Amino acid sequence: MVDFLSPRLAYFLGLMVIVTANCAHRGGDRTTAPDRESPSESAATQPAVTETEPREISIDRANAIDPGANTIARDASQRVVEEGKGFLIAGRPSDAASRFERATRIDPTNGFAYYYLGRARAEAGDRRGAIGVLEKAESLLGPYPEWRDRAASLAESLRGG
Repeated sequence: MVDFLSPRLAYFLGLMVIVTANCAHRGGDRTTAPDRESPSESAATQPAVTETEPREISIDRANAIDPGANTIARDASQRVVEEGKGFLIAGRPSDAASRFERATRIDPTNGFAYYYLGRARAEAGDRRGAIGVLEKAESLLGPYPEWRDRAASLAESLRGG
């Protein structure tokens, strides 16, 4: 039975190599409609996109740029950030800051943890320390413009500007 499967398996693997090489040669994606569809069907189901149109950055693209997105460390770090946010809401900024510091140790690429650490330090009266971590948050929150702007705005207000 193994002898019977080996030639078929070899054929299948060879076919997969050819298909993969063909996809790589053509750029890896299909920009034309499949042959079995008529042009009217294709135009009705797919929007026309030209190469000159700007594309919106989606969350998927942001996650692709953010090295820690969708990782176990980020998930664990975000759970600790949520704990810290509870302490911020309760008016306990020093307890919140310790949670956010822990979150940054779990995932040093988590810009959200640095943002909230900056907020906690600011509420605790440590303006200088808050500015430093907010600048770090800005650098890590590049894929998330709204959050990056929040960090920049808070840091600017703490500088007195």
